[in-house]
Amino acid sequence: MKGIDISVGLEYAGDDEALYREILTEYADCIEEQAQAIECAVAAEDIERFTLEAHSLKSTSRTIGAQGVSEQARELEEYGKRCEWAKIRAGMPQLLASYRGLHSVILSYCADERNGEQEKRPLDREAVEELLSQLADSLEVWDSVRAEEIIAELARYDLEEEFALYRKNLASAMGKFDYEACRTIVMQWRAANVL
Repeated sequence: MKGIDISVGLEYAGDDEALYREILTEYADCIEEQAQAIECAVAAEDIERFTLEAHSLKSTSRTIGAQGVSEQARELEEYGKRCEWAKIRAGMPQLLASYRGLHSVILSYCADERNGEQEKRPLDREAVEELLSQLADSLEVWDSVRAEEIIAELARYDLEEEFALYRKNLASAMGKFDYEACRTIVMQWRAANVL
């Protein structure tokens, strides 16, 4: 894919192609929201928020193999740590153009690959509970890569509407590295899963 080294992304996904596609789809789903969050942080001159958003973008981009976007975000994160607004404003348009450009690239790739995709597994509450338990453990040790893998694994199940919403909200919160929100969603899902 243009701008994405698939071999790097697959390595982060444990060479599991279906999991990699799930992670890519979640990444693409968050692009516009995160791009706007970065723009808002700059407009508000909120250096803490900007630096956190740049750090998040650097890390999530690295895990899918978007090395160019990851490197641009790393550079802007460093400027953020030093409060160098002029350099941030100069570099931000190129970063956001590259970042937003990944949306169509990823969707094209995922659409091309869907023909070989397996059907969703029937809902297995015990298996879902085990994944949620592993997710809670990953969040406790701040392991975002494993957490994203688990969230993608949960998408392989034919989830009821309520559970599908939990998974979507988890993916969104994880994309922002909002571990507290993730923990809350996991607790709510685990409580609902035992009913």
